[in-house]
Amino acid sequence: MGTAEGLIGRQDPLRLLEGLLADARQGRGSVAALTGSPGTGKSAVLRALATSAADAGATVLGACATEAESDLPLGVVGQLLSGAAGPGTASGGTGTEARPEALYEALRALGGRRPLVVTVDDVHHTDEQSARCLLYVCGRLAATGVLMVLAGRPQTAPSLPLAEVLGHPRCVPLPLRTLSEDEAAAFLRAAPAAMDAATARRLAPDWHRFTGGNPRLLHALLADHRDCGPVRPARPIAGTAFRRAVADCLRGAEDPVRRTAQALAVLADQVTLTLLARFLGVPERAVVPRLAALEATGLLDAGRLRHRGVTAAVLESLTAEESARLHARAAGVLHDHGAEPSAVAAHLVSAEAARTTDGAVGDTPVWAVPVLAEAARHAMPAGQARRAAEFLRTAHRLPDGGQRPDGMLTTLARAEWESDPASVIRHLTALERDLASRDPHDGWWTEGAALLLWHGRYETVARDAADAGDGPRAREVRTALGHLYPGAGRDGTAPEPDAIERVLVSVVHALAPPPSVPALLVALSYAGETERAARWRELTDGAEPAGATVARQAVAAAVAAVLHVRTGSYGTGAAHASRALALMTPAAWGVAVGMPLAAGVRAATALRAHDEAARLLRVPVPDALFRTRAGVHYLLARGGHLLAAGRARSALADFHACRDLLAEWGEPARGGLDWRTPANEALRRLGHIPDGDPVAVLTRAERRVATLAAAGCTNRAIAARLYVTTSTVEQHLTHIYRKLRVSSRGDLVRLVGTRPAGPGDLRPEPV
Repeated sequence: MGTAEGLIGRQDPLRLLEGLLADARQGRGSVAALTGSPGTGKSAVLRALATSAADAGATVLGACATEAESDLPLGVVGQLLSGAAGPGTASGGTGTEARPEALYEALRALGGRRPLVVTVDDVHHTDEQSARCLLYVCGRLAATGVLMVLAGRPQTAPSLPLAEVLGHPRCVPLPLRTLSEDEAAAFLRAAPAAMDAATARRLAPDWHRFTGGNPRLLHALLADHRDCGPVRPARPIAGTAFRRAVADCLRGAEDPVRRTAQALAVLADQVTLTLLARFLGVPERAVVPRLAALEATGLLDAGRLRHRGVTAAVLESLTAEESARLHARAAGVLHDHGAEPSAVAAHLVSAEAARTTDGAVGDTPVWAVPVLAEAARHAMPAGQARRAAEFLRTAHRLPDGGQRPDGMLTTLARAEWESDPASVIRHLTALERDLASRDPHDGWWTEGAALLLWHGRYETVARDAADAGDGPRAREVRTALGHLYPGAGRDGTAPEPDAIERVLVSVVHALAPPPSVPALLVALSYAGETERAARWRELTDGAEPAGATVARQAVAAAVAAVLHVRTGSYGTGAAHASRALALMTPAAWGVAVGMPLAAGVRAATALRAHDEAARLLRVPVPDALFRTRAGVHYLLARGGHLLAAGRARSALADFHACRDLLAEWGEPARGGLDWRTPANEALRRLGHIPDGDPVAVLTRAERRVATLAAAGCTNRAIAARLYVTTSTVEQHLTHIYRKLRVSSRGDLVRLVGTRPAGPGDLRPEPV
C-alpha cells in the first residue's frame, strides 16, 4: 500500500505518536498501543513513524512477531537486541542473557544518547517470555528517551502478559478504524494512477459499501479496477486481488474469528445467530464478539458477509478437506434444525464434491440419501432439473444404509434428460433392468418407459405395455408406443386423434414425462388435426415453468418446426428445426431426432436450399429410428430431397421403404404418410409407371406375380413362368395382398385384371 493513500484517515494517530516522540526527546518516554483490525493500516502508520523519527535524528529499532514464531522463546526480544549496541547484548541478546533487565538497560542506554523509537508489529503473536520482558520495560520508560509502539489487532482474550502490557496505565491506546465514505474518496484520489476528484466522489459510495472502508480491500479493489484495462466498470469488481486481500485479512484475524467467517460463508443465506452458534459449537453470547471483530474489519454487514465476493474469497481459501468438513457440518446442523431438504442437500453435494477432489472418505449420516432424494423430487416440478440431477448423482455415490428410496434411478435419469439430455444414455441399460423387475402398475414403470421409448429401447416397454393398467400415465405410454413404434403396439394401429387429445390432458394436468409429448402433438398434426395440435402446443408450452430446461426448449422447437412445415410456413419451420438441433446433440435426441431432421429437410427442399438439406441428412441417426413413425417421415423427407436433386431412383427406394413399413404395420398411406404421390413422380421421371397405376405400390417382382395371378395362373404355373419356387410365389402373394389390402384372388382380379401389362411385367426373368 502506497504511503499517501495508506495514511488516509490515519493522520490523527500519527500526530499523537509524533507528539509522544517529542516527549521522548525531553526524557519523558512512553508506550503506545496501536490496535486495529487486519488491513486497517497499522503497519503503514509504523513505517511513517519510523521514517519521520529517523529524519529527525532518532534511533529506530523494529521487530515483527509472527504466528509461526509465537512459540519461540524470546523471539521478539532477540530481534530488538540484535539491533541494539548497549550493555548486555554482546552475544546477540538471546538465550539466558536476554533477561527483562537486559532489554531495559539496552534500550535506556540507546535512549540516553538520542531519542529511541522501538516498534513491535503484530504484537499479538509475541511469545510469552518476550511479552514479560515488554511488560517489565513498559513500567520503567517514564524517565527515558524511549518511545515504544506496540501494533496489533484487538484481541478477545489475549494471553496474560500481553493483556497486562496493552492494559498498562502508561500505555496510550491508539485504536484504528475503517475509513469513512469521504476518506474512501480521498483514498481513491491519493492512490497511484489516481482518479480525478469527480470520479473518486462518484465511485466512493459503492466502493465504500463493497469494502466496508478497509484500506487493504480498497487498495486491492483499485488493483482489480486497473486490471480491467481501458474499459473501466462502473461497479466494483471482486477480482483476484480483492479475493487475495480478503484471505489476507482472515489470516491476520484470530482463529475463532476466522472460523466464524468460514461458517458464515458456508451457511450463506441460511445463517442465523442460533445456527451459527450451533455450527461453531459455542454459546450464542460467544459469537457476538467474533461478529464484532469481523464487522470492524469491514467484511461483515448486518451480521452477514458483506457480499458474494467476500463469500467466494472465504470459500476459495479453504482446503478441500476443510470444505468437506464444514459443508458436512452445515448439512448436519441444518438437518437437526429442520431446514428444507434442498438446503441440506446442497451442503451434502458440496461436501461430497470436496471429498472427491481430496480423495477422502467421510462418514455419511443415514439420513443423507433420503434427504437428497426428497430434495430432488421437490426441485423437479420447480424447473430445477440440473439441481435435482446433482442431488441424485451425489445420492448414488453415497452409502445408503438400507435407506435408498424407490425410483431414484428413474428420477435421476429423468432429471439428467432435462438438464443434460445426452448424459441419460449411460443409464439406459440399468433402466431396462429396473423396468423389467417392476410391476406395470408401478408409477415408476411409466416414468422409465417414457425415457426408454425416447432412446429406441422399446422392446421391454412393448412386452409389458398391454398389462400396464388403465391410469392416465399408463394410457400415455401405450399411446406413445402406438404412435412411435406402430409395429410394437398392442393392436398395431395408430391412436385416434380423440385418444391422443385425452392423453394430452393428462400431460398438462399430471406433469407426464416430456418424451411422449412431441409424439402426441405430431400425431395430431399428421392425423390432419393441425389446428388442434397447434392449440395443444401452446397449452403445453404455457404449462412449462419459467426458464424451461434445454431439453424442453428443444422439444418445443422441434414440434413448432413440424407444425409450421406441415402448414407450409417453410422459413419459420426451418428456423425452429435449426434451433432444435442446436440445443441438443443427435445422441440426446434419440429416435426423436427424425422429427426436427425431417422438418428441416422438407423446409430446405421447399426453399431450394439443397446444400442445407444434404447437410442435415448427414446428421447420424439411430437404427431404431426406422422402426418408428418418425422414421417414415424422415424417409419421405429424404426421398423428397433426392427427387428434387434429380436422383429419382434413390428417391424411389426411400418411398418404397416407407411403403414396406406401412404395409408391415397395416397402416394406410394417407395424410402426412402418403408416399404414393412422390413415388409416382419418381416413377414418371424414370419412365416406368403411368399415373394412377393400382400396383405402383408393388416391387417389380411383386408386380409380375400379381399380373400373372390376376390372369388366372396357378402358383405352380407362376413359379414355372418366372423360374422361381412355389414358396417364393406364395411369399410374394402374401405381401401383395397386404399392400393392396385385398384378401383373395377375386379382389386381385378386380383391382389388377383390367390393367395392361407394363414393360417387363411378364418377362420370364427370375425374381
